[in-house]
Amino acid sequence: MYSMTESNYLPNNEYQKEFDTKVVKTGEKGNYFVPERTLFYPEGGGQPNDKGKISWDNKEAKVTNVQRKDGEIRHYIEAELPEKGVEVHGEIDWERRYKHMRMHTAQHLLSWITLNMYDASTNGHQIKQDESRMDFEPADFTKAHKEKIEKAANALIRKELEVEKEFRDRRKVEEQIKAGRINLEIIPDSIDPLRVIIIGGEDICPCGGTHVNNLEEIGKITITSRKSQGAGRERIRFKLEE
Repeated sequence: MYSMTESNYLPNNEYQKEFDTKVVKTGEKGNYFVPERTLFYPEGGGQPNDKGKISWDNKEAKVTNVQRKDGEIRHYIEAELPEKGVEVHGEIDWERRYKHMRMHTAQHLLSWITLNMYDASTNGHQIKQDESRMDFEPADFTKAHKEKIEKAANALIRKELEVEKEFRDRRKVEEQIKAGRINLEIIPDSIDPLRVIIIGGEDICPCGGTHVNNLEEIGKITITSRKSQGAGRERIRFKLEE
């Protein structure tokens, strides 16, 4: 999908914290501006938006929300808007960003494991800083299943597997991805190439979210609960320890 804003954290630049850009539009309704390029992640794919601040002409404002809408990446601020054409300096709230990077990579790891162990596909997830959730189908997990999933995930983390992020031709991704890993039909055909996350050279999954470079950075995964969501559907919640 075309966007007037270039997302500079893609495909593998999640660790850059500051950037400079130019304002290309200010919102007529709503206190937002659209930059030429950005490192801020817009809310989407189960992951919350980045926050941070921008500065220009001896002024500073908090970036409280970032949304993708009508082909734009809109940055909402709590202050007077910078004018179109003005150069601004952006800074990411790194603590928030890094927590989401760790959590989102953990979600990919758990999705990979549950598919391999129990043929259960992830059909929804919500990333949060302190605790995240995932939904699986078809699944009928027990306490023993939960413990096995957690143990398998932490074993792979201890192996310090690399996490690669790159653009790949859509047709090749369709050939390489494991059945049940993701429903590619939900991704518009116009998106090609696809940005993919590759764990340990094996798990391949299209994703536009932010991720760490090595599983070691996740820390320890603790599955805090599991709950049936109806016939053949399960929900788990998990936290991360440093």
